[in-house]
Amino acid sequence: MNLTRLVYYSQRNPSEDLDINALIETCKRNNPRQNLTGLLHYNGDHFIQVIEGGRVEVSALYHRIARDPRHSNIILLSCTDVRERMFPTWSMALHQGMDSQTRKVFLRYFATDMMNPEAVNVDTLLDVLQDLMMETPTKLTISV
Repeated sequence: MNLTRLVYYSQRNPSEDLDINALIETCKRNNPRQNLTGLLHYNGDHFIQVIEGGRVEVSALYHRIARDPRHSNIILLSCTDVRERMFPTWSMALHQGMDSQTRKVFLRYFATDMMNPEAVNVDTLLDVLQDLMMETPTKLTISV
């Protein structure tokens, strides 16, 4: 079975209720059964998510997310086979907010703290997410 990594960006649909903690609990409950792992960055306005696992399972989850009314303007940034997972032990980690530490990480890689999903280099974005994971651990909620 191929290991796949999918990265997407979406905006939060403000007309839909969102309980981010309940969303992560759902991931914690469902993802291990499908051998899915990843990281979700949510800043209150948009989502950036990395999903890793089998090709069929990653694709099915992405299609469910794309139909979810809490998301709007969803953009698939990358979907590729990979040799290993970036987040092998997390059913879904959550990084929230845009505080000064998070802003510093974004500004290290981008001209502003708002990345342009239509122009972003996915490898750079993955570097940003890995740095957020390491440098802002107080903003990280890990579901194993």
